[in-house]
Amino acid sequence: MTPLVVRPRPQADALAARLRAAGHSPLVHPLLELRPGDDLTHLPHQLQQAEIVIAVSRHAALFARDFLLQTGQTWPNIDYFAVGEASAEALRESGVPALWPDDPRSEGLLALPGLHRIAGKRVLILRGNGGRELIADTLRERGADVTCLSVYRRHYPAQDGEALCQEWQHAGLDSLLVTSGELLETLLALVPAHYREWLLRLPLFVPSPRIAEQAAQAGFLDITTARGADHDALLAALELRKMQ
Repeated sequence: MTPLVVRPRPQADALAARLRAAGHSPLVHPLLELRPGDDLTHLPHQLQQAEIVIAVSRHAALFARDFLLQTGQTWPNIDYFAVGEASAEALRESGVPALWPDDPRSEGLLALPGLHRIAGKRVLILRGNGGRELIADTLRERGADVTCLSVYRRHYPAQDGEALCQEWQHAGLDSLLVTSGELLETLLALVPAHYREWLLRLPLFVPSPRIAEQAAQAGFLDITTARGADHDALLAALELRKMQ
């Protein structure tokens, strides 16, 4: 298959390499750039205060990990949670074990037993700028003292949607890999109206039921929900589709 990979680098390149090794021909065109967040320098101090750390994305875990490595600091011996397996794996790569839910959404994370009786606990949430407030709001309702740290920020560079659609069609694009709701919205906004029907008919692969629902509401007709946003899960979904 010839899927479009729109997630930011370097994750986009790593995913594309994995897909090529399995015989696919991905087109890599990141719609998003990630940069260090304004709160990143506060990370060491906040980690000293925290009893629980939650990484809401792989990007959050990686930016935090890289900053600690660059400044010669380490993760404290406390409890760690991640929204999905990809973010948990990023923490594990740093030597930090983390719990994650089978349902890779905020709702799945909040259902974990370790995040229920947390009244009075100091919770640090590692995330990007913006995003959903459900985790922070729910944990505060449960009595936790919650601090949110923007360890990275999103930047959406200007793109020529007309030229890109022509390029993608010429290259034989036949599917889409979209790993976040923000990327889905960016892709939809980028594509000119006269290409919209073509786009909506392409098989779309997403990592969670929430994004699948968002895609259905936007008009996509062929949606597959992978087991998560990690490379193996996305590849498995593509492989299954190729065999059908």
